[in-house]
Amino acid sequence: MKLLSPAGNQESLRVAVYNGADEVYLGINQFNARNNVDCFELADLEDAVVFSHAHGVKVLLAINVLFDDSEINKAINVIVSAYNLGVDAFIVQDVGLAKIISDNYPEIELHASTQMAVHNLEGVLELEKLNFKRVVLARETPLSEVKRIKENSKIEIEYFVHGALCVSFSGNCYLSSKLFSASGNKGKCKQLCRLPYTLYKSTQKLKRGYLLSAKDFCLIDRLKDLEEAGVDVLKIEGRARRPYYVGAVTREYRKALDNEKYELNNLKLAFNRDYTEGYFNGNGNIISTFNNHVGLPVGKVVKVVNGKKFNQVSFSSNQKISQKSAIKIFNNGEEANTVSLYDLRKDGNTYTFTTTQDVKLNGTVNLIVDSDAENSLVNYQRKAPIDIEISLVPNENIFAKVSYGDKFQNVYGEILQPSVNRPIINEELTKNFAKNELFSAKLSISNSLNTFMTKQSLNAFRREVFLTAKNLIKSAFLKKVDPIFVKPKKATKVFTDFEYVYNEHAPLNSKRIVYSPETYELSCLKKILKRAKELDKTVYLDTPNFALKKDVEFLDDLIKKTGVAVVVNNLYALSFNTEKVIGPALNVYNSFTANFYGLPFMTAESDLGKKAEVPYMTLRHCPLKNHLNASCEKCPYSNDFYYKTDDGKTFKLSRKKLIDCTFYLN
Repeated sequence: MKLLSPAGNQESLRVAVYNGADEVYLGINQFNARNNVDCFELADLEDAVVFSHAHGVKVLLAINVLFDDSEINKAINVIVSAYNLGVDAFIVQDVGLAKIISDNYPEIELHASTQMAVHNLEGVLELEKLNFKRVVLARETPLSEVKRIKENSKIEIEYFVHGALCVSFSGNCYLSSKLFSASGNKGKCKQLCRLPYTLYKSTQKLKRGYLLSAKDFCLIDRLKDLEEAGVDVLKIEGRARRPYYVGAVTREYRKALDNEKYELNNLKLAFNRDYTEGYFNGNGNIISTFNNHVGLPVGKVVKVVNGKKFNQVSFSSNQKISQKSAIKIFNNGEEANTVSLYDLRKDGNTYTFTTTQDVKLNGTVNLIVDSDAENSLVNYQRKAPIDIEISLVPNENIFAKVSYGDKFQNVYGEILQPSVNRPIINEELTKNFAKNELFSAKLSISNSLNTFMTKQSLNAFRREVFLTAKNLIKSAFLKKVDPIFVKPKKATKVFTDFEYVYNEHAPLNSKRIVYSPETYELSCLKKILKRAKELDKTVYLDTPNFALKKDVEFLDDLIKKTGVAVVVNNLYALSFNTEKVIGPALNVYNSFTANFYGLPFMTAESDLGKKAEVPYMTLRHCPLKNHLNASCEKCPYSNDFYYKTDDGKTFKLSRKKLIDCTFYLN
């Protein structure tokens, strides 16, 4: 299995490569799902690609947002420009963009973003029709479905193993979009899930806390299972994280892949909100008590001396803690203080610091930044090997042959003079050629006796040799394809004159009825179909945006027994043999996507078609299990549960039940 690490900036790229990534993924400002952080610019890509390729690491560019018709040509230009610079593959969400690239540039490798929400075999088979080489499966995909996909498709499987876990189903979170016109599908998510919420049942307050804040994903103990299931690439989340996080997590997963001993505590120190295996074995326990980094428990507050301005705090710990580290102090499980330890003093197993904060006795001390460990990791360097053969012959030009793979280039310097007093010796050449940040020169030196050149000339020759090495690597991956210009065609098949109904007894007022029941039952479906036929109206069954094998089989059986048309809210539903309408959860955002499907369509955010009702969030975990310790056997669900923010906004909790339940915030 390959290890794919995030690179939010140049320093993160560097530590990812140094610490064992096989591939890195990065983003261009305004064209990726992390537009809330400073990313790369197109002008930065050349150096990033050369650096990575010098170390044998592939570069993937995330173009994983949706584009409207006015933006699509800019996206094409970015992909073509990046491909020409040597980027190895592109992570894409927009179906229309993928179709354009697939048709016009079959040589460009496409990976289906997790934002496409593909989570079952049927969806993967649809991706294969678009010539995707790899799918980044939704985090909600369980191991059993991974095996099914691998056994029945040819596509590479990329699977998230570590990092932040979105509480909402990827690509189908509209909370930021609806409340602040900041679409997650445009890279502008405001992470409103990390705020505190209160869960109510009718007027009864049940629980308050970070009720939508997911724990962090950690599958380092499950790599063997993933390998046996057929996963090709392990993905670490974290382009918005600090370089230390990227390097530390990459290093530990590299150790695990190489069957070396790894340290879970190093992962926890890098960043965690508690860990979960997510949906690895099904519907998971994923909700954290916290919304931010909690670090690693290291001790307990044993003494507090309050002063007029500063308070002196002592805590006991068996762990070595360095100056300039940072801690968090928790009282009764709740975060109380965050302190940087600039004046730390140690006496035995007791550490003392001063702070203006009010610290309570007996609080739990967690280390969140280890200054020494961080400095050691971010300053670690691993140079890329490069083969250089140097020939030194009196009265001839100094000569170097630079080799990279099966390519080579010759470099000539000044004419060497016969040595009178101080000939160039091998050790001097070796020491001189060690002066390069990128390369570790593997020198082969011949005819080095009785020649001389000045130190200034030798330095100039060395710089020319390494510049040649860099250009040799760059040229090995350079391409030359021309960008095309595509003209939007009007999307004519807009689905109109429809209404959603949620039970078989609801009034049927519109020409087209989207039947979106809480529970999918054959008898209820037959009733509404009969009523609609009597009124000369058409019913479309609203398919859930998440469905595993048994759910797909169940839906297929309903369709075969009734002939009902369907609203397609995920790629898997394109496989049903019936009349179809493209639903809002497929995120049709431009005419190219609309015309690719060639079906009547609705939209969730775009004005290209008629906007349909979409939930704020799709929740694959069970909130009642996570918050109320409920069980399926004694399910307490009713339609009067809701979440409420501190500023008074409310979100109704609803569900859809096939074989399993999926919950929604409306």
